[in-house]
Formats: sequence, structure tokens, C-alpha cells
Amino acid sequence: MHIIYSIKNLVTRVRIFYLCLIFNVLVFHLSVYAQKNQEDSLFHKRRLITEIRFDVGNVFPTNDFVRMQNSDLDGMAHYSAYSLRLARQTTGDNFWQQLYGYPYYGVGIYSATYTNIKKLGHPIAVYGFFNAPFFKVSRLSLNYELGFGLTTNFNSSDSLGSAANIAISADKSVYIDAAVILKYKINNRFAVNLGYGFTHFSNGRLAMPNKGLNTGSTKISFSYALNDDPIHYQLQPKLPISNQFEWIHSGYGGMRNMLYSAKGPDNVTKFKSVNFAVYGISNIINRQINYKSKLGVGFTMEYNGSQNSNVVLNDGNIDELVLPFDRHISLSIYPSYELVINKLSLVLQPGFYLLRKKSSDMTPMFYQRIGIKYYIMKDTFLGINLRAVKFYESDFIEWSIGHRLWW
Repeated sequence: MHIIYSIKNLVTRVRIFYLCLIFNVLVFHLSVYAQKNQEDSLFHKRRLITEIRFDVGNVFPTNDFVRMQNSDLDGMAHYSAYSLRLARQTTGDNFWQQLYGYPYYGVGIYSATYTNIKKLGHPIAVYGFFNAPFFKVSRLSLNYELGFGLTTNFNSSDSLGSAANIAISADKSVYIDAAVILKYKINNRFAVNLGYGFTHFSNGRLAMPNKGLNTGSTKISFSYALNDDPIHYQLQPKLPISNQFEWIHSGYGGMRNMLYSAKGPDNVTKFKSVNFAVYGISNIINRQINYKSKLGVGFTMEYNGSQNSNVVLNDGNIDELVLPFDRHISLSIYPSYELVINKLSLVLQPGFYLLRKKSSDMTPMFYQRIGIKYYIMKDTFLGINLRAVKFYESDFIEWSIGHRLWW
């Protein structure tokens, strides 16, 4: 097992080396191209920024796997990570850019190494991010950043045998990141950033067990703009805030994994992982309270196949026990908040179950939903939400589509 782990570790590091090499070559060519073509260059006009970020921090001991595998004497699990990023600096072409203080946004590649919990693996994430200032003073600004993406290369439970990774039992997961960053612009090209943030990983209960992985880290990054022309920020006329209500009707679907065990006639414990369908419909009444925020209240009716589920032992095999449809139905209500960034919205919805059948393995009455949605047409959107309990345990992932009406 040690040899296999060493080989996987070497392969991962080779991949990371080539990613860095490709990224640096790309940055060099983009920079040369932008300098040669100047105003005729698309890269020049879009004001692209390259960035490398280093994270150094701790893994919060929120589950037994993290605590038991941690070998450090100070009792804290440590990790380091870096990101290679490409972003666009906005200059005020649209009113929303001015509204958010001329932010920059882009995509990044993330890689992490856990110094004393090596059995977690070496996750690699691809993510999008949005960085905007709270305020600016000359060359100094205090910014906030949000990131969302997908991760691979965790060690799955199957690959670890008895040392099951109950934090992230599958090799793929969701990546969520939030940080506060102090930024200083050295000149028109270079900037240095120092901040602190939190990162959450979860497979969205596509495989069990899945306790989630939560980290906190100091973040240091260096930015380089592909052109050094002074930025001339545009001022757009303020748009009126809509005083209309919006009715958002949406449907969603997903999968929730359950892990069952039972002893067969040979007194051997058997295990079976079962995926159950989850789907529902939601209705939300929203109103925009300022340029950035919407508040509302929502109501959801949901079918959750894992709710009140059970299994039976049949000829030594574990089979699902079919139960009446109404035993899987639940109703819930929630306040809704949206942070609106042009066509994209960050959605926060703390929910409460009003009605559902009682069972021995019920999730808490209070749940949390965090997600994003993007309007592909004026009033029609696609979205993805992470449903959680206890603020750090994933329940399942919702893939949604919806439409809004105004009045």
C-alpha cells in the first residue's frame, strides 16, 4: 500500500508540475501578444490578470477521520495549497461593475497537500471566483472573494480499505471558498494580496460516508496585469430599482446516498450503498431591496426517497424495502436572500421542515441551502444548490431550473 501511495503521490506532483509549466508558458505568450498588439489586442482590451496564490492553514477537526489520522503533536491538522488564476479586471462597461467597485473575476486551478493527513489525497479543483472591494484608499483596498468549483483526486474510501475516508469518501467533491483580502497595488502591473479565508469540500452525499472537510487558511497572492496602461474607470447612470415583486417557480432534482449494513445467515456483516432520488418544486416571492440584494420567502414540496427508507436481507443480499409514496414527502419554508451580480446570483436559504414523516434517522428540522443561479435568458435560469445540515454536513446537491414572473 505504501508503494502504491508513493506512486500516486509522484503522479500527482508530475501533473501539478506540468500544469504550472503550461500556465506560465500561457501567461508569457499572452503578455507578449498583448504588448505587441496593444489596442488591437482582445487581451489588452479585456485587461486580463494572472495570479498565483498560496494558502497555508489548518483542517478543522469536525469528524473522526480528521482527528484520528492527524499525527501532529500540536493536535492541529495542517495543509498547504496554491492556485493558478486568470481573471478579467472590469472597468465599468456596465452599471453592475461600478456598483461592486470595479471587481475582477475569473477561473483558477487549485491543488492542496495535507502535511499530516496524507490519506486524504491531493485534491485538485477547477473553480470560478469573484473579487470585489469593501473600500479603496489610493493603492490599498480591502476586498472580499467568493469561489465555487469542482474537485477531484481525493482518496476514496475504496482505495483506503479499513482507513475509510469518512470526510470525503469519493474522489470528487464540490469546492466552496470565501475570504477577506487586503490588496496593495505596487504599480499598474503588480499587486500583492494578504488575507484569510475558509474552504469547504463535500461530495454532496453522492457517496457515503461524507462528513465534509473544512479548512481555514492565510492566503498570500501575487498578481500581474498583462498590460500596464492606467485604468480609466467609467461612470454609468444609475438604473432605477424595480419596485415589483417577482414570483420564482423552480424544479430541482438530485441523488442522496445511504449506507446500510446487515448480518447475513453466515453471521458476516454485509454493506450496501444505495442511491435515492430527490426532487421537488419551490416557489419564492422576492423583492429587490437595493441594487445588490433581494429578500423573500419560499416554500418547497419535496420527494426524498431516502426519507423513511429501509432495507431487508434477502438470500444474503441487502434489498430496498418499497414504502408508500407519502412516507417520502416533506414540506418546508425558508427566508431567502440573493446577492445579485448581473445575471448571476448567490442564494442563501435557511430552511425549516414543516411536515414530514418521523423516522429514527431523520435529519435535523433546520437545514441550510447555499447555491448559485445564472439567468440564461431574461427570466429563465439554471442553478446548483448544496443542501446542508449542522452548517458543515452535506445532505445532497440540487440541480435546478426555474422561471420568474413579475407583478
